[in-house]
Amino acid sequence: MKFAILPAIMLVVSVVAPSAAQDNDEDSRRYTILGQVRHRFESSARSLNSSVDPINFNLLRTRLGVHFFVEEGVEAVLQIQDSRVMGEEKSTLTDGSADRLDMQQGYLKITEIFDWPLDVQLGRFQANYGSQRLIGSVEWHNIGRTFDGVRFTLRPKHVSIDLYNLQIVEELEPGGEGDLNLIGVNGDFELFKNYKTQGYVIWQKGIPSSELSRYTVGIFFSGATAGFKSEIELAYQGGEFEERDVSAYMATLNAGYTFQSSSIQPSISAGIDYLSGDDDPGDGKHKVFDTLYATNHKFYGYMDYFLNIPVHTLGSGLSDIHVKVAIKPRRDASLRLAYHTFLANEDYTLSDGSTSTRFGTELDLTFVFNYTDRVKFVAGVSAFSPGAIFKETRGEDTGTWGYVMTSVNL
Repeated sequence: MKFAILPAIMLVVSVVAPSAAQDNDEDSRRYTILGQVRHRFESSARSLNSSVDPINFNLLRTRLGVHFFVEEGVEAVLQIQDSRVMGEEKSTLTDGSADRLDMQQGYLKITEIFDWPLDVQLGRFQANYGSQRLIGSVEWHNIGRTFDGVRFTLRPKHVSIDLYNLQIVEELEPGGEGDLNLIGVNGDFELFKNYKTQGYVIWQKGIPSSELSRYTVGIFFSGATAGFKSEIELAYQGGEFEERDVSAYMATLNAGYTFQSSSIQPSISAGIDYLSGDDDPGDGKHKVFDTLYATNHKFYGYMDYFLNIPVHTLGSGLSDIHVKVAIKPRRDASLRLAYHTFLANEDYTLSDGSTSTRFGTELDLTFVFNYTDRVKFVAGVSAFSPGAIFKETRGEDTGTWGYVMTSVNL
């Protein structure tokens, strides 16, 4: 099947793109070519073991697609993606398997069905809600996340409500054994000028339900005015997970200020992300907050020691206390520095019998340069100093990481 995807898309593009020069303005608005080529070089010494040499590698992500505006109220997107570590094929002369090629997005969308403020989207598509602390597309990743399913969007005045059913796992077994669906509703409300509020309910519906039937309810509030910005998110998880009752929560608070009158627009922000842990794993209750399908790279340090939560937090929860500063040395460039202190919210017992709550600290420096409207360069360096927990479970030395990324968008 993968052999058929690329020729099909290329055929569509080869037919559609040349016709743009001949079509009138009305016809040319019936489609948009989608494309991106992104390269990232990384040098990683994240093992926390100084005896292990750094790993240097190149990542390449290539996307090509077409967004069709079929007729009024009807549109469709076809987008393929090739995502690879450069050189992994060993020989491009003999390996033509295209095993890194996949359909990144493929969906149809009908808007204002029967002239109601109701849209429906069906197929494979990206989903980003709130801050992306629970559901996000993880654009930093060399593949990125999309979902298969259906989404309804109700858009009465000043409100947007999404209802979705996403198929996470389909085993094709009788009775749906082993299947997992993500069912939810997300409401976006503009209650105050320059501020938005989102409320949500997310249900992970597994079969059998005793293994996973977990709901997450929460609210996200964010906005900015006169240089001051703030963000609050609160969420609670209940239900059942691995035959245990779930009771877990998340609380985040972030605030910052940008000095807009200055030519370099310096800004400073601080905050805390709190994810509950399990103080007694043997009591039959599951108290560890799970970040579900989040874009965790955005929040818990760029070195990605906390991508898979709660696995990477060892079930002990996480407090991420962070301070960030940034400047814009020129209109098209920015320099950012972030400092994180990572703590467990429950005591972790070390091999000597003592306890600790210290995972470690991280420093991230990032430079962003928008070369043109479609070309962007991003470079960064990071360092992680392990605390007692990571010294015992990962390594005792400072970890480092650096990268240079170039993105070109059609």
